[in-house]
Amino acid sequence: MSAALPSTVDLAHAVRRGFRISGRLPVSALPRLLPSLASERGEVEMTLEAGQDAGRRVVLSGHIDAALHLQCQRCLGPVEVAVHAEPRLAWVKSDVESADLPEEYEPLLAPDGRVALADLVTDELLLALPLVPRHEDGAACGKPVTAARSGAAPAEDRKRPFAELAKLKRGR
Repeated sequence: MSAALPSTVDLAHAVRRGFRISGRLPVSALPRLLPSLASERGEVEMTLEAGQDAGRRVVLSGHIDAALHLQCQRCLGPVEVAVHAEPRLAWVKSDVESADLPEEYEPLLAPDGRVALADLVTDELLLALPLVPRHEDGAACGKPVTAARSGAAPAEDRKRPFAELAKLKRGR
């Protein structure tokens, strides 16, 4: 992790002092995310801030952006995917408290009020990953996109069964 970023955030203390953090984190520092990736290259850029909402809940919000190297599910080659998350989390100390949260918030379960920054970022990125990563249409994939999309073989490789049948009829 970057020296400028803390490893943990104490939510109660963060709210009292108007906590705001911006920085970068190497993808390699997020071990739970690595099995989902084709490569551990890259960085995660984030801005997070803590505050209180109208109901006096401690909330953590901001944005997390990363260009992650995933495996294209069309050609099985590497593909870089821009992943963006905008967490709106409310601190809860138990599962019972999370049931009472308004729909606009996701629960941030931290019984002691301390949150590991790397774990928070990992969770948000895992939730933001595409279900089926693939190259954009028209982009260089391992196969020509038009043939892969239409399911048709190129004209010169296609067998023409009726042409073969015509040859057989002429041969009589």
